[in-house]
Amino acid sequence: MRVIRFNNVSSFLKVEPQSIEDLYVLAIIISKNDVVESRTTRRFRPNEGDIGEQKDVLVRITVERSEIDKNAGRLRLSGKIVSGKPEEFVTLGSYHTLNIAAGDVIDVHKGEWKDYILKRIRQAVIDSKRPRLGIIVLDDEKALVAYIKGYGIEIVSELYSRLSKRMKMKDFERQREEYFKSVIAAANNLSVDIVVIAGPGFTKDDIRKYVSDMGIEIKKRLVYAPASDAERSGIREVMQSDTVSKVLENEHVRREFEYMNRLMIGIRTGSSFYGIDGIRKHLDKHVISAILVNDDIINDGQIKELLDNADKLGIHIEIFNSQDDAGIQLKNFKGIATT
Repeated sequence: MRVIRFNNVSSFLKVEPQSIEDLYVLAIIISKNDVVESRTTRRFRPNEGDIGEQKDVLVRITVERSEIDKNAGRLRLSGKIVSGKPEEFVTLGSYHTLNIAAGDVIDVHKGEWKDYILKRIRQAVIDSKRPRLGIIVLDDEKALVAYIKGYGIEIVSELYSRLSKRMKMKDFERQREEYFKSVIAAANNLSVDIVVIAGPGFTKDDIRKYVSDMGIEIKKRLVYAPASDAERSGIREVMQSDTVSKVLENEHVRREFEYMNRLMIGIRTGSSFYGIDGIRKHLDKHVISAILVNDDIINDGQIKELLDNADKLGIHIEIFNSQDDAGIQLKNFKGIATT
């Protein structure tokens, strides 16, 4: 994320998202009734019934709906046009959808910029400068290749060893080497600086030895770690392991898991609360250090009021991705809880 200009007095932010993760952050911070301005295209029809042609315009809309299109890598912001240039190509009051991609510059106008929202933007700026992370969990049957992104775990592919105990030793070793090569190629093809290779048994150690013995040049920094299985649960386990904690310590996804662990302990000991009513009763008793809230409810009126009051009391607010594993767990606690 690149912040080009911010003016708190006029409640104005000019920003350039630089990745799909940044688009996800914008989807969280842009609320209904915010005003967003960006360059876009509109079909101009000089006369009724004309096919018309696409014109480049600068449009400002009042946001009514926002959504992430992960397949297209776009943030879609829909609402009524309140102004635009050139004026002859823009119809005020008509609906328009801005399709924001990485590299597009947008202006966001809010009635007020809450501190927890500004913190999320600052974190996005910091995160954009940190190494991105890939994880490959594997055993002797398959490998699961994934990215760790701002919005959670994204599975890229599955690789299969096609090994069989019925194979002759020579064929087994040949196929095993092909499997190792495919894993190494997957690591090299990940658009990251660091790749964690993890799994149960000896397969990860055998790959490490193979890379060393063969003098294979890897374009990434490789980190090796244990994991109980080569499934999504193994990826989550790796993310929380001590072995890679230094690599992941600043990753938002890992923070979500850490907070969920604290929440579960707090629920057992009676020091954590959940739901609007449960939190509201304890908000000003100085027993809450952080509020965890899912991104799909932060625009609810009661939630906003609660978060605003928490912000004034200096309570940390951690916004979760409601579609990722930790966010799904948080839904069991009405989407908002404390630690």
